[in-house]
Amino acid sequence: MSPADLDPILSLIIAAQAIKGSTVVVGLTGGVAVGKSTFSNSLATLLSEDTGLDVAAITSDGFLYPNAVLADQGLTDRKGFPESYDVAAIAAFLAEVRAGKPSSVPVYDHHIYDIIDDHIEVAALDVLIFEGVNALQFHDEFDVSIYLDADEPIMREWFIQRTIKFRDAARIEYSPFFDPWINVPDELFLEMANGAWDLVNLPNLVDNIEPNRPLAHAVIEWEADHTIRSITIRESS
Repeated sequence: MSPADLDPILSLIIAAQAIKGSTVVVGLTGGVAVGKSTFSNSLATLLSEDTGLDVAAITSDGFLYPNAVLADQGLTDRKGFPESYDVAAIAAFLAEVRAGKPSSVPVYDHHIYDIIDDHIEVAALDVLIFEGVNALQFHDEFDVSIYLDADEPIMREWFIQRTIKFRDAARIEYSPFFDPWINVPDELFLEMANGAWDLVNLPNLVDNIEPNRPLAHAVIEWEADHTIRSITIRESS
């Protein structure tokens, strides 16, 4: 992905910052494993290098309720759904950023699959990229919003490959979530991964994520090899 590939997206953000003259908040969403974190970090780097603006990319994962809280509320199998996030904390964080104030974000550790006792300090910024599967439920807080998309079978395969990678990493470094799976035969592990997609990620995609697609200012569609199929910019009303 070259800077030229993202010219329409960069132009949207730069124009918003020029008009607003203060912190621009970019919301970025899409289904599980569609590449939100990789894309948001790449976009932050390109934007910073192209403009010299202070840019940071933050994931909404840090605002998930801890596993213990999810268990107490009967939401363990709803992790990633809107109700599994501390919505009030997200709203407060976005308000602080938009006001040009420093803030902080709890840290979610994908290795242990839970919130840890740590925070990321977020200084006052020119541009914040806030990414997450249900980020666009806060669409009114965003100056620019981006939806990443791919065909469902492609996203499923990316999720399965990512899950395999996490399982393999747990064979080297202990992970409380993946450790029970390290000696499970591949066939059963793939059955588990597909089941997680069908029972959790796909319903979340269909019921909560995709309905927000029309709200995005820009939609990027991926090919299976992670190249960009198309970028669609929504006309201003």
